[in-house]
Amino acid sequence: MLGGYNTHPFWQLYGNLSVMSLVIEHIIVHSLFGDEQGRVQLATREQELSANPAVQQLMAELHHIYNTKAGKVFGYFNEEETGFRDLVRRMQDQSLTFAGFSHLAAERLLAELNRLEMSEQGVLLFVRYQWLGADYLLIALLDNKDSVTVTEKLEVSQASYLDLGKMQLAARLDLTELQTRSESRRYFSFIKGRAGRKVSDFFLNFLSCVEGMDPKAQSQGLLKAVDEYCEARQLSGEEKLASKAQVHKYCREQLNQGEELELRELSAELGTDDDLDFYQFVSEEYQLEDKFPVERSALKGLTKFVGSGGGLTISFEQKLLGERIQYDAATDTLTIKGVPPNLKSQLVGK
Repeated sequence: MLGGYNTHPFWQLYGNLSVMSLVIEHIIVHSLFGDEQGRVQLATREQELSANPAVQQLMAELHHIYNTKAGKVFGYFNEEETGFRDLVRRMQDQSLTFAGFSHLAAERLLAELNRLEMSEQGVLLFVRYQWLGADYLLIALLDNKDSVTVTEKLEVSQASYLDLGKMQLAARLDLTELQTRSESRRYFSFIKGRAGRKVSDFFLNFLSCVEGMDPKAQSQGLLKAVDEYCEARQLSGEEKLASKAQVHKYCREQLNQGEELELRELSAELGTDDDLDFYQFVSEEYQLEDKFPVERSALKGLTKFVGSGGGLTISFEQKLLGERIQYDAATDTLTIKGVPPNLKSQLVGK
């Protein structure tokens, strides 16, 4: 049973737009559960769900949560193991119904779980949908939680709901990119949830997928490119801070909207130089994708200096260096003027 699902504060602003823009083509759910012997079993639904208003809202929220989830990994089909890709092809050429595709895919996932003696359980959702002109296949394993609620008659009753914010595992295949850019190394994306590194043991095998583009490496490369671009333009310290702040602002906005960074857009945000355009600069010197998701944790490197070691952690705004904070490289000494009040009170108390 699907039960209800958690809603989030974003819904009032985001939900109506999502329902209008997101078109569900096929959707079905199955269940992975443990038997008395501790092995995972599969219960399948025969018919697809109808895309009623409740299902539309569920999918709009799932889509938003997936888009804004940090730490996604990207990949592409493994040429040596084509099991899942063959299922996708059969679904696309309609030699398999969507329900039939989901049954075979669910059985494939179950086999991987049992082969590795893993006990992942929950509601297994398969959905094919369109969003802003792109065609997606989303597969998610969702927690089905039991709780209590107060009814309209003020009776306390048991209730079941989907905990969407804690997806255990989810993967999305961009069918449009697969069709138009089959050489891409990022038409698959997935999140790992509590399964952590074990995802490589069974989820990638289930998807016939290997890891491709690394968003963390791309984000670190972006920070290096911004630093060296500012140096190449011989910007003053103040101009450099302003440029980094502009990059930080753009990246934050993209993250909050669930969108990826686009180098051409970022270049336009930074403005153009008669001799040196940011997009041209990174195209010549760096191996950055034209479009990639920024790692939120990397953004602080644009505006802050951060370091830790030996029991010491220091973080401060880059603009403070040379003003309230001085660094003497000869003595390897950092001098801070104006200690934060909450830190000062702790120091004085000692």
